[in-house]
Amino acid sequence: MNRTDLALEILPKENYQDNELTEGTIEGVNYTRINLNEEGSRAIGKPPGIYITLFCNDGAQSAEKSALEQLLSPLIPKGGNVLVAGLGNENITPDSLGVRAVKNTVATAHFSALAEFEELSMRKVYVVETGVLAQTGIESALQLKYICDGIKPQLVIAVDSLACMDIERLGKTIQIADSGIAPGSGVKNARHEISEKTLNVPVLAIGVPTVADTANVTKDNAFAHTIIVPREIDMIINRYARTIGSALNRILNPTLSDEEFKQLTNN
Repeated sequence: MNRTDLALEILPKENYQDNELTEGTIEGVNYTRINLNEEGSRAIGKPPGIYITLFCNDGAQSAEKSALEQLLSPLIPKGGNVLVAGLGNENITPDSLGVRAVKNTVATAHFSALAEFEELSMRKVYVVETGVLAQTGIESALQLKYICDGIKPQLVIAVDSLACMDIERLGKTIQIADSGIAPGSGVKNARHEISEKTLNVPVLAIGVPTVADTANVTKDNAFAHTIIVPREIDMIINRYARTIGSALNRILNPTLSDEEFKQLTNN
């Protein structure tokens, strides 16, 4: 059984038709975009939608952020309230990407009563850390459903750590999916899915593979359920948390400067 969250690994790119898969490069960062139709959805067991994979092998964070911004922007409405949700467990480093990413994402909804909010054409951004079931006793999907019912966002952006099969993608790949996410599915510990079907709000998922199954790497089932984590995992998590948070800030509130974002993040 393949243990991966990456659509490109479940069904390799040579299996797609020309109109279903495109490849490109933005500022030296290669990417692959899959338009997964109903047939492809049945083949790989993932919902239909757009799956974009960025390959960040050179480690140039500014280029990665720029590429991520350009690929994310068309998937995010220009107006309306947005809820950014950080999934995972802050106390377990490989599972902490979502939590650390939202710490780098600026919440602005609480400034909406200020005159400057309209003057700067700011957008309401809500930020939440869901924790994990063992910490809260509440499924992340259920938490987000309650929040969405209250604040009525036009979009939910969920950030989470992922699993991959190919060790070359470990800590070097960003996946974007407009079909939502099932937390933990890549390591066969799936929780309730977070999607438009469950929240009644469109869901955009962003993730980075931070673990790999040894059995996938060695092709030896004797190592099944043994997880590989990069030695520099803390640096990887912090790097992508900053990249994702910064990209979301620029897309969601482009009228603010980097210095203003920095001040708001530190407050």
